[in-house]
Amino acid sequence: MTGKNLFISIILIVLVFAGACTENTAPVQLAEQRSLAPPGQPLVAIGEIIGVGQLGGVLVSGTIDTITFKVGLAQGEKSINMENVTIIYGDAIRTETLVPVEGYRGSPPQGAWGIIEVKNEIGNPNNRLDDNEQFIIQINPKAPLVPRQLITIAVQPPFGKSLILRRIAPSTIMAENNILTIV
Repeated sequence: MTGKNLFISIILIVLVFAGACTENTAPVQLAEQRSLAPPGQPLVAIGEIIGVGQLGGVLVSGTIDTITFKVGLAQGEKSINMENVTIIYGDAIRTETLVPVEGYRGSPPQGAWGIIEVKNEIGNPNNRLDDNEQFIIQINPKAPLVPRQLITIAVQPPFGKSLILRRIAPSTIMAENNILTIV
C-alpha cells in the first residue's frame, strides 16, 4: 500500500469511528421517496399509498374503501392540467375509469377521484400541477379492497406515459393508515 492510500484509509477509518461515537439527538426525518420516472413519463408518485377502510368483525376481514396517494412532476417536465388526467383502477375482478369530483377538488364518492390537498401550491388555487407542487389524490373504487388484494392504478396525463401504481392491500386491514405495499 502506498503512503497516500494508507493515509486516505486511516482518515476514512477515523471518520467512521467518529460518526459511530457521536450522538445525534435530533429526530431523524425521512424524505418522501419519489418513484423513478422512465423517459416520457411526466408524473411520479411521492411517498406511500394509504388506504382507509372499515374494520372487520370476528369472522370477517376489514376492507379498504378509499386510497390516497401523492403525485408530482418528474424532473424537467412541464405543467399538467389535472382536468385532462384520466385515472383507471383495476383489480383481479374489475377495471373502472374513475370520474373526477365536481371541480376536481374534494373527497370522492364511489367510482370517483378527487384532489384532496395541494402541497407547495404556487399562486392562486387551480388544477394545474406545476414545478414543486404535489397533488394528494384520493380514489374511491366502486368495490372495496380486501386483504392481500392486488390492485393497479393508472394515472394517464394528457401527454406522455401513464404513471402505473401496482400495490397489494395489507393482510390485516385497520380503520386508517393501511399502507399498500409495492409489488
